[in-house]
Amino acid sequence: MRRVAVIASFIATVAVLASGCSSGASSPGTGPAAAGGPGADKGASSDSVGSDTYVFLPKSLNNPYWVDAREGMTSEASKLGVKAQFLGPPTDDAAQQVAIFESVLAKKPAGIAISPNDPGSVVQIVAKARAANVPVIAWDGPVPNSEVQGYIGTDNVTAGEKAAEAVGKAMGGNGKLAVVIGSLSAANLNQRLEGLKKGLKKFPGISIVATEESGESIGDAQGKAETILQAHPDLVGFVGIGGSDLPGIAGALKAGGQCGKIKAVGFDVVPQGVAGMQAGCVNALISQKPFGMTAQALKILVDLKAGKSTLPNNFNVDTGVEVVTPDTLKSFQASAPH
Repeated sequence: MRRVAVIASFIATVAVLASGCSSGASSPGTGPAAAGGPGADKGASSDSVGSDTYVFLPKSLNNPYWVDAREGMTSEASKLGVKAQFLGPPTDDAAQQVAIFESVLAKKPAGIAISPNDPGSVVQIVAKARAANVPVIAWDGPVPNSEVQGYIGTDNVTAGEKAAEAVGKAMGGNGKLAVVIGSLSAANLNQRLEGLKKGLKKFPGISIVATEESGESIGDAQGKAETILQAHPDLVGFVGIGGSDLPGIAGALKAGGQCGKIKAVGFDVVPQGVAGMQAGCVNALISQKPFGMTAQALKILVDLKAGKSTLPNNFNVDTGVEVVTPDTLKSFQASAPH
Protein backbone atom coordinates (compact mmCIF):
# COMPACT_ATOMS: atom_id res chain seq x y z
CA MET A 1 0.00 0.00 0.00
CA ARG A 2 2.89 2.35 0.74
CA ARG A 3 4.25 1.96 -2.82
CA VAL A 4 0.78 2.61 -4.32
CA ALA A 5 0.47 5.79 -2.26
CA VAL A 6 3.92 6.98 -3.35
CA ILE A 7 3.12 6.34 -7.02
CA ALA A 8 -0.22 8.15 -6.72
CA SER A 9 1.47 11.10 -5.05
CA PHE A 10 4.17 11.19 -7.73
CA ILE A 11 1.63 11.14 -10.59
CA ALA A 12 -0.49 13.80 -8.93
CA THR A 13 2.54 16.03 -8.42
CA VAL A 14 3.61 15.73 -12.04
CA ALA A 15 0.07 16.51 -13.16
CA VAL A 16 -0.01 19.64 -11.03
CA LEU A 17 3.37 20.73 -12.37
CA ALA A 18 2.32 20.14 -15.96
CA SER A 19 -1.00 21.98 -15.57
CA GLY A 20 0.73 24.94 -13.99
CA CYS A 21 3.25 25.42 -16.81
CA SER A 22 2.95 27.04 -20.19
CA SER A 23 4.84 25.63 -23.19
CA GLY A 24 6.30 22.90 -20.97
CA ALA A 25 8.17 25.36 -18.73
CA SER A 26 8.27 25.35 -14.96
CA SER A 27 9.89 27.44 -12.31
CA PRO A 28 13.29 26.17 -11.19
CA GLY A 29 13.28 23.98 -8.12
CA THR A 30 9.85 22.44 -8.50
CA GLY A 31 9.62 18.75 -7.78
CA PRO A 32 7.89 16.01 -5.84
CA ALA A 33 7.94 15.98 -2.05
CA ALA A 34 11.12 14.83 -0.41
CA ALA A 35 12.49 13.92 2.96
CA GLY A 36 12.59 16.86 5.36
CA GLY A 37 13.99 15.90 8.72
CA PRO A 38 13.88 12.17 9.47
CA GLY A 39 11.72 10.97 6.59
CA ALA A 40 9.00 13.62 6.82
CA ASP A 41 7.48 14.51 3.43
CA LYS A 42 6.97 18.15 2.53
CA GLY A 43 6.23 20.05 -0.65
CA ALA A 44 9.73 20.51 -2.06
CA SER A 45 11.31 23.46 -3.81
CA SER A 46 14.71 25.11 -3.82
CA ASP A 47 13.32 27.71 -1.40
CA SER A 48 13.32 25.10 1.36
CA VAL A 49 16.89 23.93 0.72
CA GLY A 50 19.25 24.77 3.54
CA SER A 51 22.89 24.16 4.37
CA ASP A 52 21.84 20.89 6.05
CA THR A 53 19.94 19.58 2.99
CA TYR A 54 21.13 16.96 0.51
CA VAL A 55 19.64 17.42 -2.94
CA PHE A 56 19.04 14.89 -5.73
CA LEU A 57 18.61 16.35 -9.21
CA PRO A 58 16.95 13.83 -11.57
CA LYS A 59 16.63 14.35 -15.32
CA SER A 60 12.87 14.81 -15.06
CA LEU A 61 9.83 13.87 -13.04
CA ASN A 62 7.68 12.29 -15.77
CA ASN A 63 9.62 9.01 -15.90
CA PRO A 64 8.08 6.40 -13.54
CA TYR A 65 11.62 5.19 -12.78
CA TRP A 66 12.05 8.15 -10.43
CA VAL A 67 9.33 6.90 -8.05
CA ASP A 68 11.58 4.17 -6.62
CA ALA A 69 14.60 6.48 -6.76
CA ARG A 70 12.84 9.10 -4.68
CA GLU A 71 11.57 6.50 -2.23
CA GLY A 72 15.08 5.10 -1.72
CA MET A 73 16.39 8.58 -0.95
CA THR A 74 13.53 9.27 1.47
CA SER A 75 13.97 5.95 3.27
CA GLU A 76 17.72 6.44 3.72
CA ALA A 77 17.25 10.05 4.87
CA SER A 78 14.95 8.79 7.60
CA LYS A 79 17.49 6.16 8.69
CA LEU A 80 20.34 8.67 8.75
CA GLY A 81 18.30 11.45 10.33
CA VAL A 82 19.16 13.96 7.59
CA LYS A 83 17.19 16.23 5.26
CA ALA A 84 17.00 15.40 1.55
CA GLN A 85 15.05 16.75 -1.40
CA PHE A 86 14.32 15.45 -4.89
CA LEU A 87 14.06 18.32 -7.38
CA GLY A 88 13.78 18.27 -11.16
CA PRO A 89 11.99 19.59 -14.24
CA PRO A 90 8.64 18.01 -15.19
CA THR A 91 10.13 16.67 -18.44
CA ASP A 92 13.62 16.11 -19.83
CA ASP A 93 15.06 19.61 -20.18
CA ALA A 94 18.77 20.28 -19.79
CA ALA A 95 18.36 24.04 -19.45
CA GLN A 96 15.73 23.72 -16.72
CA GLN A 97 17.86 21.20 -14.88
CA VAL A 98 20.81 23.60 -14.89
CA ALA A 99 18.54 26.40 -13.65
CA ILE A 100 17.39 24.20 -10.76
CA PHE A 101 21.01 23.31 -10.00
CA GLU A 102 21.91 27.02 -9.91
CA SER A 103 18.99 27.78 -7.60
CA VAL A 104 19.92 24.92 -5.27
CA LEU A 105 23.61 25.84 -5.21
CA ALA A 106 22.75 29.40 -4.17
CA LYS A 107 21.42 27.88 -0.93
CA LYS A 108 24.79 26.18 -0.24
CA PRO A 109 23.36 22.67 0.38
CA ALA A 110 25.12 19.87 2.25
CA GLY A 111 25.61 17.89 -0.95
CA ILE A 112 24.26 17.31 -4.47
CA ALA A 113 23.68 14.17 -6.57
CA ILE A 114 23.12 14.90 -10.26
CA SER A 115 21.66 12.66 -12.98
CA PRO A 116 22.31 14.86 -16.02
CA ASN A 117 20.13 15.28 -19.08
CA ASP A 118 23.16 16.54 -20.99
CA PRO A 119 26.45 15.97 -19.16
CA GLY A 120 28.14 18.86 -20.94
CA SER A 121 25.52 21.29 -19.69
CA VAL A 122 26.39 20.73 -16.01
CA VAL A 123 30.20 20.66 -16.15
CA GLN A 124 30.56 24.35 -15.26
CA ILE A 125 27.98 24.36 -12.48
CA VAL A 126 29.55 21.22 -10.99
CA ALA A 127 32.92 23.04 -10.95
CA LYS A 128 31.24 26.03 -9.28
CA ALA A 129 29.76 23.76 -6.60
CA ARG A 130 33.07 22.07 -5.91
CA ALA A 131 34.80 25.47 -5.68
CA ALA A 132 32.25 26.27 -2.96
CA ASN A 133 33.18 23.01 -1.17
CA VAL A 134 29.78 21.42 -1.86
CA PRO A 135 30.14 17.65 -2.36
CA VAL A 136 28.84 16.60 -5.80
CA ILE A 137 28.47 13.09 -7.16
CA ALA A 138 26.98 11.75 -10.37
CA TRP A 139 24.12 9.35 -9.79
CA ASP A 140 22.21 7.26 -12.33
CA GLY A 141 24.02 8.97 -15.23
CA PRO A 142 27.72 9.94 -15.42
CA VAL A 143 29.23 13.38 -16.00
CA PRO A 144 32.47 12.65 -17.87
CA ASN A 145 35.33 15.16 -17.83
CA SER A 146 33.97 17.04 -14.84
CA GLU A 147 34.79 17.66 -11.18
CA VAL A 148 32.18 15.27 -9.79
CA GLN A 149 33.77 13.21 -7.05
CA GLY A 150 32.53 9.91 -8.42
CA TYR A 151 29.65 7.97 -9.94
CA ILE A 152 27.14 5.54 -8.48
CA GLY A 153 24.71 3.71 -10.70
CA THR A 154 24.32 1.16 -13.41
CA ASP A 155 27.15 -0.03 -15.65
CA ASN A 156 25.04 0.98 -18.61
CA VAL A 157 27.08 -0.76 -21.31
CA THR A 158 26.74 -4.07 -19.45
CA ALA A 159 23.03 -3.36 -18.92
CA GLY A 160 22.60 -2.80 -22.65
CA GLU A 161 24.28 -6.13 -23.31
CA LYS A 162 21.79 -7.78 -20.92
CA ALA A 163 18.94 -6.23 -22.91
CA ALA A 164 20.48 -7.52 -26.14
CA GLU A 165 20.69 -11.04 -24.75
CA ALA A 166 17.07 -10.94 -23.56
CA VAL A 167 15.61 -9.59 -26.80
CA GLY A 168 17.87 -11.80 -28.92
CA LYS A 169 16.57 -14.92 -27.21
CA ALA A 170 12.96 -13.71 -27.35
CA MET A 171 13.29 -13.06 -31.11
CA GLY A 172 14.86 -16.43 -31.75
CA GLY A 173 18.00 -14.71 -32.99
CA ASN A 174 16.39 -13.35 -36.17
CA GLY A 175 14.39 -10.43 -37.51
CA LYS A 176 14.03 -6.68 -37.52
CA LEU A 177 14.45 -4.78 -34.25
CA ALA A 178 13.45 -1.20 -33.38
CA VAL A 179 14.74 0.97 -30.54
CA VAL A 180 12.97 3.74 -28.63
CA ILE A 181 15.35 5.85 -26.51
CA GLY A 182 14.55 8.64 -24.08
CA SER A 183 17.30 10.97 -25.29
CA LEU A 184 20.30 10.66 -27.55
CA SER A 185 22.08 13.37 -25.52
CA ALA A 186 21.97 11.45 -22.20
CA ALA A 187 25.28 9.67 -21.61
CA ASN A 188 23.79 6.75 -19.70
CA LEU A 189 21.17 6.04 -22.38
CA ASN A 190 23.79 6.21 -25.12
CA GLN A 191 25.90 3.75 -23.15
CA ARG A 192 22.95 1.36 -22.97
CA LEU A 193 22.46 1.71 -26.73
CA GLU A 194 26.18 1.01 -27.19
CA GLY A 195 25.85 -2.10 -25.03
CA LEU A 196 22.76 -3.21 -26.93
CA LYS A 197 24.58 -3.00 -30.26
CA LYS A 198 27.59 -4.76 -28.78
CA GLY A 199 25.44 -7.56 -27.41
CA LEU A 200 23.53 -7.98 -30.65
CA LYS A 201 26.76 -9.03 -32.37
CA LYS A 202 26.00 -12.46 -30.91
CA PHE A 203 22.79 -12.44 -32.97
CA PRO A 204 23.86 -11.66 -36.57
CA GLY A 205 20.35 -12.45 -37.80
CA ILE A 206 18.95 -9.40 -35.98
CA SER A 207 19.15 -5.91 -37.51
CA ILE A 208 18.15 -2.55 -36.01
CA VAL A 209 15.86 -0.84 -38.54
CA ALA A 210 14.75 2.23 -36.53
CA THR A 211 15.85 4.33 -33.55
CA GLU A 212 13.48 7.01 -32.23
CA GLU A 213 13.65 9.46 -29.29
CA SER A 214 10.77 9.71 -26.80
CA GLY A 215 11.88 12.59 -24.58
CA GLU A 216 11.28 10.19 -21.65
CA SER A 217 7.52 10.55 -22.18
CA ILE A 218 5.38 7.41 -22.14
CA GLY A 219 2.88 9.04 -24.50
CA ASP A 220 5.59 10.07 -26.95
CA ALA A 221 7.21 6.63 -26.70
CA GLN A 222 3.91 5.01 -27.63
CA GLY A 223 3.46 7.41 -30.54
CA LYS A 224 6.96 6.69 -31.84
CA ALA A 225 6.42 2.94 -31.46
CA GLU A 226 3.15 3.14 -33.39
CA THR A 227 4.89 5.05 -36.20
CA ILE A 228 7.63 2.40 -36.33
CA LEU A 229 5.03 -0.37 -36.52
CA GLN A 230 3.38 1.32 -39.49
CA ALA A 231 6.72 1.76 -41.27
CA HIS A 232 7.91 -1.79 -40.50
CA PRO A 233 4.96 -4.21 -40.53
CA ASP A 234 7.41 -7.12 -40.44
CA LEU A 235 9.05 -5.96 -37.22
CA VAL A 236 9.93 -8.76 -34.79
CA GLY A 237 11.19 -6.93 -31.71
CA PHE A 238 11.44 -3.69 -29.71
CA VAL A 239 13.88 -2.46 -27.08
CA GLY A 240 13.05 0.48 -24.82
CA ILE A 241 16.20 2.19 -23.54
CA GLY A 242 14.78 4.71 -21.05
CA GLY A 243 12.33 4.10 -18.21
CA SER A 244 9.37 5.55 -20.09
CA ASP A 245 10.11 3.78 -23.36
CA LEU A 246 9.01 0.21 -22.69
CA PRO A 247 5.66 1.26 -21.17
CA GLY A 248 5.03 3.27 -24.35
CA ILE A 249 6.06 0.34 -26.54
CA ALA A 250 3.76 -1.98 -24.59
CA GLY A 251 0.91 0.49 -25.07
CA ALA A 252 1.49 0.52 -28.83
CA LEU A 253 1.58 -3.28 -29.00
CA LYS A 254 -1.59 -3.59 -26.96
CA ALA A 255 -3.40 -1.00 -29.06
CA GLY A 256 -2.36 -2.81 -32.22
CA GLY A 257 -3.25 -6.27 -30.94
CA GLN A 258 0.37 -7.37 -31.32
CA CYS A 259 1.27 -8.39 -27.78
CA GLY A 260 3.21 -11.62 -27.90
CA LYS A 261 3.63 -11.42 -31.67
CA ILE A 262 6.29 -8.71 -31.40
CA LYS A 263 8.82 -9.20 -28.62
CA ALA A 264 9.56 -6.31 -26.24
CA VAL A 265 12.37 -5.76 -23.74
CA GLY A 266 13.24 -2.63 -21.81
CA PHE A 267 14.45 -0.95 -18.66
CA ASP A 268 13.04 -0.59 -15.17
CA VAL A 269 10.46 -2.51 -13.22
CA VAL A 270 7.93 0.32 -13.06
CA PRO A 271 4.16 -0.22 -12.63
CA GLN A 272 3.44 0.42 -16.32
CA GLY A 273 6.11 -2.05 -17.39
CA VAL A 274 4.83 -4.65 -14.95
CA ALA A 275 1.30 -4.18 -16.28
CA GLY A 276 2.63 -4.68 -19.80
CA MET A 277 4.36 -7.89 -18.74
CA GLN A 278 1.25 -9.18 -17.01
CA ALA A 279 -0.74 -8.44 -20.19
CA GLY A 280 1.70 -10.52 -22.25
CA CYS A 281 3.17 -7.49 -24.04
CA VAL A 282 6.64 -7.49 -22.38
CA ASN A 283 9.20 -10.29 -22.45
CA ALA A 284 11.83 -8.91 -20.07
CA LEU A 285 12.47 -5.94 -17.79
CA ILE A 286 16.01 -4.85 -16.90
CA SER A 287 15.92 -3.63 -13.30
CA GLN A 288 18.49 -1.00 -12.28
CA LYS A 289 17.70 -1.11 -8.55
CA PRO A 290 16.89 2.64 -8.28
CA PHE A 291 15.79 2.36 -4.63
CA GLY A 292 19.14 1.04 -3.47
CA MET A 293 21.00 3.36 -5.84
CA THR A 294 19.73 6.56 -4.21
CA ALA A 295 19.99 5.11 -0.72
CA GLN A 296 23.70 4.37 -1.29
CA ALA A 297 24.21 7.72 -3.01
CA LEU A 298 22.83 9.62 -0.03
CA LYS A 299 25.06 7.70 2.37
CA ILE A 300 28.07 8.55 0.18
CA LEU A 301 27.15 12.25 0.20
CA VAL A 302 26.73 12.26 3.98
CA ASP A 303 30.16 10.63 4.39
CA LEU A 304 31.75 13.09 1.95
CA LYS A 305 30.26 16.02 3.84
CA ALA A 306 31.56 14.65 7.14
CA GLY A 307 34.99 13.89 5.67
CA LYS A 308 34.52 10.19 6.48
CA SER A 309 34.32 8.72 2.99
CA THR A 310 36.75 5.90 2.25
CA LEU A 311 36.00 5.97 -1.48
CA PRO A 312 38.77 7.17 -3.82
CA ASN A 313 38.35 10.30 -5.90
CA ASN A 314 36.54 9.52 -9.17
CA PHE A 315 35.04 6.39 -7.62
CA ASN A 316 32.71 4.21 -9.65
CA VAL A 317 30.14 2.16 -7.77
CA ASP A 318 28.24 -0.30 -9.96
CA THR A 319 24.83 -1.03 -8.42
CA GLY A 320 24.14 -3.83 -10.89
CA VAL A 321 21.09 -4.91 -12.87
CA GLU A 322 18.70 -7.84 -12.77
CA VAL A 323 16.78 -9.31 -15.70
CA VAL A 324 13.14 -9.87 -14.74
CA THR A 325 10.95 -12.18 -16.83
CA PRO A 326 7.32 -13.27 -16.48
CA ASP A 327 8.58 -16.36 -14.66
CA THR A 328 10.59 -14.37 -12.10
CA LEU A 329 8.38 -11.28 -11.73
CA LYS A 330 6.55 -12.39 -8.57
CA SER A 331 9.72 -13.40 -6.75
CA PHE A 332 11.40 -10.14 -7.77
CA GLN A 333 8.47 -8.09 -6.49
CA ALA A 334 8.44 -10.01 -3.22
CA SER A 335 12.14 -9.31 -2.62
CA ALA A 336 12.27 -5.69 -3.85
CA PRO A 337 13.09 -3.16 -1.08
CA HIS A 338 9.94 -0.97 -0.88
